[in-house]
Amino acid sequence: MKIGDLVRWTELEEIYHKFCGDPIVEDLTEHRKCGIIVDNNGINFFVRWGNGDLRAQKPNTIEIISTL
Repeated sequence: MKIGDLVRWTELEEIYHKFCGDPIVEDLTEHRKCGIIVDNNGINFFVRWGNGDLRAQKPNTIEIISTL
């Protein structure tokens, strides 16, 4: 994975947030279907998600949809 790649949450990440997340907090799985990697620090990838959120993601929580 590299800057500019389109990514989404892995299926495991979606399931985890759907069934183990806080019921009061908004379900973000729909917003995590597509995002773009904008930076990385060697440990995390920083992803700008479709709803405008910028979040640090571990490599095992996202998968590539499309590369540059």
